[in-house]
Amino acid sequence: MFFIRNIEEILASIAIMVTIIVVIANVILRYGFGFVVPWSEELSVVCFIWSVYLGISSAYKHKLHMGVDVILTMLPEKAKAPFQLLIHTFLLIINGIMCYLSYDYTMLSNKLTPVMGMSYFTINGVLFISFLLMALHTVKFIRNDVNILLKKPSVNEG
Repeated sequence: MFFIRNIEEILASIAIMVTIIVVIANVILRYGFGFVVPWSEELSVVCFIWSVYLGISSAYKHKLHMGVDVILTMLPEKAKAPFQLLIHTFLLIINGIMCYLSYDYTMLSNKLTPVMGMSYFTINGVLFISFLLMALHTVKFIRNDVNILLKKPSVNEG
């Protein structure tokens, strides 16, 4: 259960660790021994891309992205919960559209990277995964909003 709840953080951490290790090893090899690992740059870029998009999903899950809540603070207390529900519904639609578009984009990825021969499907697949995860988190936000509107205790967001 811990792994599933923290999937973005775990995979992003692994990806950034691989990026750091590969870059440091390549620098040591290049300047210490005059040898360059040809695939290191591609691998570090791919892992960095994965860590960024999974990090975006993680920040979204924990509501750590910056937001403009000027309208929300101006609303009376009774109107805040329905407005939040409206915003989260809009975000679900946006994440759903982005999920669909990123799926199409990933399915069209038929090129290979020049050195490693890795399919761009592997690289672009993180787009679909991150938007799918954000859509799932938005469903959880909507469920919490509905519980607030119905005066039920909120579902754990963590």
